[in-house]
Amino acid sequence: MGSDKAMLANGRGFTFAGHLVNCFGAYGCKPVVLVVNSQFDASPFKGENIVTVVNHHLEKGRSWSIHLGLKHVPQGSACFIQNIDNPFLEPGLLDILLGSAPPDGYAVPVSPGGGGHPVLLGEKVVDWFRQEPDYPDFRDSLRRFTRTGVSFPDERIRWNINTPGDYKEFIDWQRDSEK
Repeated sequence: MGSDKAMLANGRGFTFAGHLVNCFGAYGCKPVVLVVNSQFDASPFKGENIVTVVNHHLEKGRSWSIHLGLKHVPQGSACFIQNIDNPFLEPGLLDILLGSAPPDGYAVPVSPGGGGHPVLLGEKVVDWFRQEPDYPDFRDSLRRFTRTGVSFPDERIRWNINTPGDYKEFIDWQRDSEK
């Protein structure tokens, strides 16, 4: 991509990371936990309710990053999980998810094309992951909990920016939507 995905401009004055941290913070999430690689400059992400965690073992994959991040979520709290390359987020979606996730399950927004992000883990799910001594595979482990699919008609929940072509489409869509 030419740079860390977290620092890609979202076309609306923020980086991907800045947009997500601001949205979750404005929504009242405390703390907002940002898991980054050791090359990431976290200096723009300092704040009372922002925790930056460095993943020194990228080879362990996404489950390890989630494992590291969940250690900083207060016990008994639900938690939104958002990949940095899934840049869509808005308060209305968070409201819908928050009203749908059971404490012992999780909620996923679903559009006609399938599931998207963010995922909201209920507090018992977060606590289960927090107490696991090894880092379990996140996706496989979620199968032990009740999944609630929440209808959300906006396909942007499925955006996944992995290539320069994906990024160009994303920026073009952002620009076209402002017209």
